[in-house]
Amino acid sequence: MNDTNEGIPMGNAEWQEIVKSIPVVCDITETTAEGVVRQVLKAVFEKNGLPMDKLDDTVSTVIAHSQCDIGFTAMYGLAIPHGYIAGLEKLLVGIGILRHGSSIDFNAIDGSRTHIFFVIVCSSPNHPGYRQLLARLCRCLISDDNVSRLASVSTRNDLEALLSC
Repeated sequence: MNDTNEGIPMGNAEWQEIVKSIPVVCDITETTAEGVVRQVLKAVFEKNGLPMDKLDDTVSTVIAHSQCDIGFTAMYGLAIPHGYIAGLEKLLVGIGILRHGSSIDFNAIDGSRTHIFFVIVCSSPNHPGYRQLLARLCRCLISDDNVSRLASVSTRNDLEALLSC
C-alpha cells in the first residue's frame, strides 16, 4: 500500500474523528514499558472490537519498533510507541497516563522518564494518514506546553479540548 497523501496535512474532520476514538487509560498500574503498552492496547482492542488473541503479538511489535525507531522515542516525559497489524484498515490510537509522580524508563533520548504514552497501531508505516497523524499529534503537543497539560487529562472531553489544535 502506498501512502499517496504523504505531503497532505490531515484535515480537521479526520483528526477529530481519531481524537474522539482514543481510549484514555488514566492511572496506569503497570511499571514496565511492555506493561504500559499492553494496558493501553487492551483498551484500544476492546474499543475497536479487535480479537484479543492478537494482543500479545501487537504488544511485541510495538515494543520492538519503538526500541529501534529513534524518530519516535520518548522525550519530555512523552512516548509515542507504535506498531503494525497487517490488514488493519484504520489508524488506532490510545493514551496511557501514569499519575502521582510515577514514571518509567522508556529509553528517552533526553534521559527523562516517561509518564505519558500515545500508542499507535496501523497496517504499516505506509498506511495512508499515518505520517499525517504523527505530524498533527506532535504539532498539537508541542504548542502551548500541552505535554505537561496531558498529565491532568482524565476524561474524553479533557483530551478533545487539549487536542483541538
